[in-house]
Amino acid sequence: MSSRSLTVFGGMAITALIMANASFFTVSETQQAITFQFGEPQNFFNTDGTDPGLKVMIPFVQQREIYDRRILDLAPSGKSEVVTADQERLEVDSFARWRIINPLRFYQAVRTEDRARDRLTGLLEASLRRVLGSAQSTDIISGRRSALMASIRSEMNREARTFGIEVVDVKIRAADLPPANQERVFERMRSERQQAAASVRAAGDRQAQEIRGGADRERAKIIADSYNQDPGFAAFYRSMQAYERALPTGTTIVTSPDSDFFRFFKNRSGTPGGG
Repeated sequence: MSSRSLTVFGGMAITALIMANASFFTVSETQQAITFQFGEPQNFFNTDGTDPGLKVMIPFVQQREIYDRRILDLAPSGKSEVVTADQERLEVDSFARWRIINPLRFYQAVRTEDRARDRLTGLLEASLRRVLGSAQSTDIISGRRSALMASIRSEMNREARTFGIEVVDVKIRAADLPPANQERVFERMRSERQQAAASVRAAGDRQAQEIRGGADRERAKIIADSYNQDPGFAAFYRSMQAYERALPTGTTIVTSPDSDFFRFFKNRSGTPGGG
């Protein structure tokens, strides 16, 4: 084979490789793709995860954009400073997870993942300020955090969906008070808990007094009913109470044997005659 033939053959082989490279591309299971012709979308590939594989496009006329189908991370590099409804300043370390749900809208609005992350970082910062700014610092630190995160995610999605993105999750790694404010806020939280405990104890004391008062009234009623039904028993019962109060254990008392105080020791009826 002459050198001229080799040159022609080599040129044809290179041209074929270039054409093949410009005509074929692969979309993996974790990717989705769009082809454009003169800026207009032509075909969508694997947007629902059922169409991966080798794809064909018209070389030099059509172009392709390949995007990830997986859930992606958004981790801002710094903390967000938030002023809460009770005017406490918090340093919030947060992150989000997101995915591309509409590749065409994504292409038209942001085009690249880096630009999407920039937009989402701004959305996350703004949503943190709005949602956490309307909450109490105690709710953010130890209370309604999960509900607040859901509100932030919903607020972000209202705008994120306009550029083909869904925010899947938002989390707060940490929400810390600046060191100068920590002790003051924790002292206020302790005071609030102590006030709540005192209120519960006071309610319990009132209920206990009401129960004791009701029992005392019932006891007095039973005794009064007994007195009315049997005056003799009433006299005996009063004497027994008087003995109990007057003669505690170890008491020595000197009195006349015929004292009326001890009449029930003489006979059951408590009368001088006995019986």
